[in-house]
Amino acid sequence: MKRMLATLTVLAGLAAAQAPAYPENTVGVGYGFNRGLTLQGSLGLPFSPLGIDTGLDVEAILPNAPSVWVLAKANLLPALTVGDLPMSVGLGLDLRYINSGFGIHLEPLATLEVPGGAISASLGLGYQDGFHLAYGLGARFYLDPVALEAATSDRYPLKISLLYLW
Repeated sequence: MKRMLATLTVLAGLAAAQAPAYPENTVGVGYGFNRGLTLQGSLGLPFSPLGIDTGLDVEAILPNAPSVWVLAKANLLPALTVGDLPMSVGLGLDLRYINSGFGIHLEPLATLEVPGGAISASLGLGYQDGFHLAYGLGARFYLDPVALEAATSDRYPLKISLLYLW
């Protein structure tokens, strides 16, 4: 029973990963199951209106039905705590071109930092071939200067990525 619970906990953690609420500088490559090779990167933007950190995340899915996803984000509440764990909450605007259709979503972003990593989630409403619910859930394991990321979202059922951080 304990092994099964531990296995389910690990699988639930691996079924999670989405871009964090806070800006980071990364570049990486991944594999999205049922989607193929992905190239991704993120950048903390050099301007902070009203002291709010901003960032931009980009992801391109290449071989199977090429698509592009861009997330502009603002880290609105960077210094929250849940228990003794740091948490960030932000707001993102995602623009996407997927399967010959454009989409746009406004979504809150949340990241909970855990020892050795981070768990991130987003849930947004918008338009993509009609009313659409965008979601993402993920986990990042930091092994400085790289990170291993596992993600699920409305764009792919599961994606595993290796990121370089600077």
